[in-house]
Amino acid sequence: MEEQLQLLKSGDESAFEEFVLKHRKEAVNFALSILKDYHAAEDVVQDSFAIFYVYRERLKDYSTLKSYLFSIVHNKSVDYIRDNDKNIYTDYQIASTISPEEIIVNREKEHKFIDSFNKLDESQKSILYLYAFQQMSYNEISEVLGISLAKVKINIFRARKKLKALYAEK
Repeated sequence: MEEQLQLLKSGDESAFEEFVLKHRKEAVNFALSILKDYHAAEDVVQDSFAIFYVYRERLKDYSTLKSYLFSIVHNKSVDYIRDNDKNIYTDYQIASTISPEEIIVNREKEHKFIDSFNKLDESQKSILYLYAFQQMSYNEISEVLGISLAKVKINIFRARKKLKALYAEK
């Protein structure tokens, strides 16, 4: 760890590249949890790694390399929110006031939902994913999957009904 710190502080490009590869995914997920926009999270993380590299002499002020990176990601995310979308910042502030108990309950519900969702057959997963997570219209889903509009409506109804039953079982 100390050796990696010294290499990063000295500007060693291979050490920096290794650090980026190791922490990029976590950093994007962290930014995404604040920004709720994958592309914005990617941009923020890219900027954060650049700042990390440029101001690498500040590494001694933090307990870990990761904490330094995540402090930059957090600050850049908040800056992005201030500059681009006040509503996201409000949602972030509300989310940060949730109690630890509520966080645990929400995580358990999320895991229960994911387990239930994964028990659906592939066609049901696909159609619900497009509808619920990609927020596609029935017409768009019809085009993407190459099925009739009536079949989209029926399949969404059946998939939601099955998902609800699977969720209730757990």
